Amino acid sequence: MFRKIMWGLIALVFIGGVTFLGLTTTKTLVTTDAGKITKEEYYNQVKSTSAGKQVFAQMVIDKVFEKQYGKQVSKSDVNNAFTTAKAQYGDSFASMLTQSGMTESQYKTSLREKLVMNAAVKANYTISKSKLSDAYNNYVPDTTISLITAKDQDTAQQAIDALNNGTSWDDVYKQYSSKNSQANKSGQLPAFDSTNTTVDTEIRKAAFNQSVGSYSTDPVKASSGSNYYVVRTDKMIDKPAQSKVEQKLKDKLTNDFINDSNNQTAIQKIIGKLLRKNDVTIKDSDLKNALAAYLTAGVN
Repeated sequence: MFRKIMWGLIALVFIGGVTFLGLTTTKTLVTTDAGKITKEEYYNQVKSTSAGKQVFAQMVIDKVFEKQYGKQVSKSDVNNAFTTAKAQYGDSFASMLTQSGMTESQYKTSLREKLVMNAAVKANYTISKSKLSDAYNNYVPDTTISLITAKDQDTAQQAIDALNNGTSWDDVYKQYSSKNSQANKSGQLPAFDSTNTTVDTEIRKAAFNQSVGSYSTDPVKASSGSNYYVVRTDKMIDKPAQSKVEQKLKDKLTNDFINDSNNQTAIQKIIGKLLRKNDVTIKDSDLKNALAAYLTAGVN
């Protein structure tokens, strides 16, 4: 993933600190018997660190991208991504936020930044016809599933055993599943296809690799979070023509490109190109090299 959750948190905290530091020029942050620490001392210390430079660079990138591509990401887009993530984490969502030191608002901010980044790269990433053709060949159409969200592997296995013994899905769901805000009372989720990037990878894999009417024979471990799942594939529509899903395929290829760590150099080139177009000039000499990896990327 291009930006981890904790990276978003660091940026948010740092940005808040910079905003605070801008209030006055002589603000004292703390006093002790050994002396005081002023906001200027704090700022100079933070900006001299590697983490401080990295966050500064991300602030600049976010500023440029937000102006140029921010309108392509709606509040609804962010809320949908948030709702899906919250549903995937289930009862462990609150603990995930606590462990990350994030509020729901900060988590939404990190989601928005990622979506804006996707929009920027998408607008500047060229997809070949062969890649698009391969993506269509591997495409799985809209699939409807029901999901039992279990707190641990043993609970998920107990649910599977109950299903194997003939207990109805609804009864097993009521007994073993944690609350899932995106699912209905029987655990059914809205339909999704293989271009979906919000439903957990392991859930998608399980759903697409079993026949309609089947459920997972072993607990499915979430790729993120601590939950385990029992996945039942309820319905899969016929595969539409490529022209009908081409934009979805392009979006998926772009997301895969962004999330593949092997493409970081190519992504730096795209970011650098956009920064140069926006005439980014760093005024603080201590931060002059913070964006060097981007501004020089792709420059011969």
